[in-house]
Amino acid sequence: MPDPREQFLEDVRAYTLAGDRLVSGVIEFNAMNTRAVEDIEQGMSLTESFERRDSAAWSRRVSTLLEEFEARRRSTRASAATALKAEGRNVGDVGRAFGVSHQLASRFSRVARAEAAEGLLPAE
Repeated sequence: MPDPREQFLEDVRAYTLAGDRLVSGVIEFNAMNTRAVEDIEQGMSLTESFERRDSAAWSRRVSTLLEEFEARRRSTRASAATALKAEGRNVGDVGRAFGVSHQLASRFSRVARAEAAEGLLPAE
């Protein structure tokens, strides 16, 4: 099992890559939407525009990218909470590190403990 600091670094790297994929996907999605709006403004039907651009596939792709990004964000918060606690910090310190309430920081710690119990993160 990696130590908490190494797990955190691994999670941040994966989170960053997921962010890069999300940014790229959103840029492509916005460009496609801009072209679609232009076509519709010039008289194309919505049906034709949706079919031409395969809107269903784009919708699924954006949803997948968002889900991946959010999953990586949750993993990073949980491993950060574990790493901070391994450095002797308490839940209040975790909350301050993220700029969130004590209650939300407690949830990060609970998620970390649950993931550790499932073998997804190292135990605290």
